[in-house]
Amino acid sequence: MANGRKVIGWLLAVVLTACTNVPEVKIAVHECASMPKGRASACACTLDGKAYIFAGREAGNVYKADLWEYNPQTDQWTSLGNAPMKKRVNATIAATNGKIYAGLGYAGLGAYRDSTYLQDWWEYTPATNEWRRLADYPSRNTVAACSVALDGYIYAIYGFGWGWTRDIWRYSIADNKWEMLPDNAHRAEAVGGGRGAMLNGVYYFGTGYRTNNEKQWFAADISADRWTRCASIPGKGREVCACAAGKEYVYLFGGRHFAGDMTGGEIFDTYMRYSPSKDQWEWCGTMPFGRAENLIAFSIDGKVYFGLGENEKAEPNAKLYCIEE
Repeated sequence: MANGRKVIGWLLAVVLTACTNVPEVKIAVHECASMPKGRASACACTLDGKAYIFAGREAGNVYKADLWEYNPQTDQWTSLGNAPMKKRVNATIAATNGKIYAGLGYAGLGAYRDSTYLQDWWEYTPATNEWRRLADYPSRNTVAACSVALDGYIYAIYGFGWGWTRDIWRYSIADNKWEMLPDNAHRAEAVGGGRGAMLNGVYYFGTGYRTNNEKQWFAADISADRWTRCASIPGKGREVCACAAGKEYVYLFGGRHFAGDMTGGEIFDTYMRYSPSKDQWEWCGTMPFGRAENLIAFSIDGKVYFGLGENEKAEPNAKLYCIEE
């Protein structure tokens, strides 16, 4: 990290009265360089030791379709310009073999209109700074789909749009073609706003919202579509949190418990981690920038980064932090 980073220090874990049986740990958190402007509802991936942050919205509900690169070695942000596509939030992005794949998302034109749910799909080459349009995504469930690159495919997992889904689509890079995997009753419940991350070849997925705030958590072999239920997340159910995997743990940051002000709705300032070896959750503390939803998280060389997002006043955050396990 560059000298501009400062050590936040050991954050005391949060004691939650409803979850006194959940272990608490102390986590060392370092502040990194902030993004030049606050950004919420963006998406992030990593490639060759760098992170790429795509689309989202700035203050004043200004939608974006640009791409930014974050280099952890220099602790610097670099603008890679605007992508040749519509501005959007809650898009999808993944990377493999020197290429970045991005698209889908929500255009902000009003719910339940075809023009709202963006189906375009693109390939970006960082070496040449070039974009190329690929085959469109066949479904209108394009909002906040999780994505992962695996064995020549990009999987789009649980997008939301016309309703709650547990759909999984996969894009063949070689064939430039999408196909939908057959429905599988063993998958997590259909939701919107679920989150997941890959650790040691296993994809961990859960949370989300479908009338109720979900606490579900699963381990999945995505290519074989085999799902195993794990320990539920502690505390209240949540959606639109951020998720990333380190060397040993999968982390969840912030998010929203969707409910009215009079019935317990809130945006969280806490984060937690899941141990696959123990099938156990641990509270890690409070995030340095406070409450946030629609934030991002990613991992590079076993270090987990988290930040951006927005608070309860819909004010976008520009801060970025790093955890070293």
